[in-house]
Amino acid sequence: MIPLYSNSQIRALDSFAINQLRVPGIVLMENAAIGISQTILSKFPHIKSVGIICGKGNNGGDGFAVLRHLSNSGLKVKVIYLGDPQSMSEDCRTNFEICLNLSQQRNNLELIQFSGIKQLRELKNSDLIIDAILGSGFSGSLKEPISLIVTELNKLKTKKAAIDVPTGLNAETGYGDLIFNSDLTITLGEFKKGLFVGKGYENCGEIVLCEIGVGRDFFENELTNTFLFEPEDAYQYLPKRGKRINKYSAGKVLTIAGSFQYPGAAVLTAGAALYSGAGASVLAIPGSIKKFVHKKMTELVVQNYGDDDSKYLTPEDYKALSTKINWADVVALGPGIGRDEKTIEFVHKFLRKKEYNAAVIDADALFALKEILSEADLKKCILTPHPGEFSVLINQPVDEIEKNIFEIGSEFVKKYQTTLVLKGAPTVTFTKDGGIIINSSGNNGLAKFGSGDVLTGMIAGFFSQTKNLTESALLSVYLHGLSADLLLRRKTEFGIIASDLMKNIPATLNFITRSFEN
Repeated sequence: MIPLYSNSQIRALDSFAINQLRVPGIVLMENAAIGISQTILSKFPHIKSVGIICGKGNNGGDGFAVLRHLSNSGLKVKVIYLGDPQSMSEDCRTNFEICLNLSQQRNNLELIQFSGIKQLRELKNSDLIIDAILGSGFSGSLKEPISLIVTELNKLKTKKAAIDVPTGLNAETGYGDLIFNSDLTITLGEFKKGLFVGKGYENCGEIVLCEIGVGRDFFENELTNTFLFEPEDAYQYLPKRGKRINKYSAGKVLTIAGSFQYPGAAVLTAGAALYSGAGASVLAIPGSIKKFVHKKMTELVVQNYGDDDSKYLTPEDYKALSTKINWADVVALGPGIGRDEKTIEFVHKFLRKKEYNAAVIDADALFALKEILSEADLKKCILTPHPGEFSVLINQPVDEIEKNIFEIGSEFVKKYQTTLVLKGAPTVTFTKDGGIIINSSGNNGLAKFGSGDVLTGMIAGFFSQTKNLTESALLSVYLHGLSADLLLRRKTEFGIIASDLMKNIPATLNFITRSFEN
């Protein structure tokens, strides 16, 4: 896993370099500028002209140093800088003055002091626009004129890059009201956790790390609880299958899902558990949908409850399912069961009796959980809400969760000692030991009915084999996204549906295995 750091840790790196290693700040800026300019030339090898917006602080100083190197490479560079040079930070002003002197000798370098939004038209014909306005220390909301500048720049169709952090993004939380929309973000020192979630994920584009020339010694002693999940991690977490494995030792899953109104959710969840390697996947459904289920997937073992007219779960159905609840390594509960009052009572009974070995709680079961959350024992559970479901569960607005996702998610798992898979773009998993793991796979083809049902089944399927709550959650989330990524080889994001994801699980497992064993 790739460690992700807080703003305070990144600022401490600068202090360490300047105060302990005695590296002047201007040297750190130059080191960064060399790496940034090389990255830009590598990522955009065909550009001929660049427009840069530079602020008054050290982020602007990085921009001035970068434009000097790009000018040295023969690119036509046009710079719009904010504020009077006397208001710039010392290192920023030093690099500004160098560029100003160079511009008097070169015809490929032009500096323009910002005086109005119309000046941004000067950049519309540039092949690349670079944001060097604000750095990683920003929080809050952008004010004029920067808010107007970012709004105008985002309208331009030109390719865009950001130095360190896109202007307007809080690199600590991944939130911002208005953010420079970048195709490439070249971040300095180390990866910042806010770049990979929420508005950071949406606005950063490709993220590339650029060191500042002092090595990684400082971070060897810096602890973090936030990580980015990698393909290598998925390979390490794959279940190990012995030669004498049988259908029961391979994992037993009971899926309690589906209703007369939502029969497809049952098939997707139980089917995903089977495709993920579980040896025995039993699906409990109301009697009214058994014919539908049998037609959709003959491999599933079905236990229907109630009579042929039964449409949804009731508390009375618990007795018929109790043996299988105790038998299963894990129960997947919730997809498509609906929100009938009787169904909610069943969920309450299931959670209060605690006869399950482990459980994945999703969808309508999460809605039912809200009423008894304060008394629920969730230690053996994995909860898989999307932001809307989590908002209902904890009674906080979605936008507040987005603004403070790390804090709110961590507080929840600490309070309830559970595993939280907060689905989204990207999905973030909070573990009961305090870990925060951000997923790195997936695409917007996952934004379809049924995708979450497949994920629930995968988590149950992998847990039945590994018996590890954290590893099964992380592995499933990554492979779920990777399945969607691999489908892009023959489909578009528009055409991916949940059953595609489910049926592609074996090919996804094969891809991961072959990637690291060959």
